[in-house]
Order: sequence, then structure tokens, then C-alpha cells
Amino acid sequence: MPPSISRPRSNTTLWIATLSLLLFTFTVAAGAAPRPKAAAPIPAGSGSGLAAVYVDQSGSSVSRVDPKIDFSWGQGAPAPSLRADDFSVRWTGELEPRHSETYTISTISDDGIRLWLGGRLLIDKWTVHSATQNTGTIALVAGRRYSIKIEFFERSGAATARLSWASNSQQKQVVPKSQLYPVASAPPPPANTPPTTAL
Repeated sequence: MPPSISRPRSNTTLWIATLSLLLFTFTVAAGAAPRPKAAAPIPAGSGSGLAAVYVDQSGSSVSRVDPKIDFSWGQGAPAPSLRADDFSVRWTGELEPRHSETYTISTISDDGIRLWLGGRLLIDKWTVHSATQNTGTIALVAGRRYSIKIEFFERSGAATARLSWASNSQQKQVVPKSQLYPVASAPPPPANTPPTTAL
């Protein structure tokens, strides 16, 4: 019986083995490579809130600085001298982000609300409705202050107004006092009857 002769592997088999080894090496190296870390946020700001002007249907008004917009008035009034129904508010000032990335700006309102940031209308829900969340997205630069204006009206029943933000590096939260800055004087609020066009 003649001795067996081992045949050399074909070029195709060797090529497949080499490619598999290269892919395995690349996968291991890629998995071991450290992921880039998100940029650290800038320090918290020194804000004191937003300038607010409240007016009710009787003509009574209240001007103050609200540290943040996180109100669940329920059936109550926003101030002792104001009515619990048929009132409107305008908040004005500046917002300062701590991260340079795209933010989701959120409001929860009962009733109508509109929000401008950096001169851009992000949220427009100027209707009578129960507590509803509305959102808009915008790219912001850390440390830069952006003009913000929020208009709100309450027709009747329960009243709610809340302003939140979130980004890849910022968990969703009510925008804190430290990142909100009032302006020297605020214009009067809008009429609480929904207009046909934006102010």
C-alpha cells in the first residue's frame, strides 16, 4: 500500500483563515479601545429665575421673579391678589445651558402655552386643554445665554405650568434657578383669549 501523501491546503482555504484571524484581532482591539467621554459640564450658573408678569381678567397684576417654572396651582390662584381662573403670565429672561449639544425643551401646561428660545418659536400650544406635554429641540452652546419668552394662559379649572430640559448629558429635569436669568423689565402679558396669530 503506497504511503499517503498530504496535500497542501488550497489558496482559498488559507485566505479564509487569514481573514478570520484579522477580523478576530480587529474585534478584540475595538472592544478594548476606551470610549470617548462626554465633555464635562460647565459650572452651574448664578441665575435667580425669570421675570414674570401675571394679569387676571379683573385687571389685577403681579410682577415678580419666579426662581423656576414648576407650578401646579390646581384650583388655586397664582398669587393672593389674583383670580384662580382667567389669568395669563409672561416669563422673560435668559437661559444658560451647561452642555454644548442638542436639548429637548419640554413644557407641561393646563391651559395654553407658547415658548420662544433664542428668538425661535419652539412650542405653540395656545389652546384650552388639560395638562399636556409639548416639546421642541434646539442645539445650544454651553455658557451662552439665550433669550427666552414663555406665555401662558389659564381659562378655568386646574392650572399647571412647568419648564424642563434634557440632552444626551443632561437627564430630564425642571430647568433650575441657577440657569435662568431675569431681564430688567418685562412687557405686559398677552390677553388670555387665544389670538388668531402669535404675538
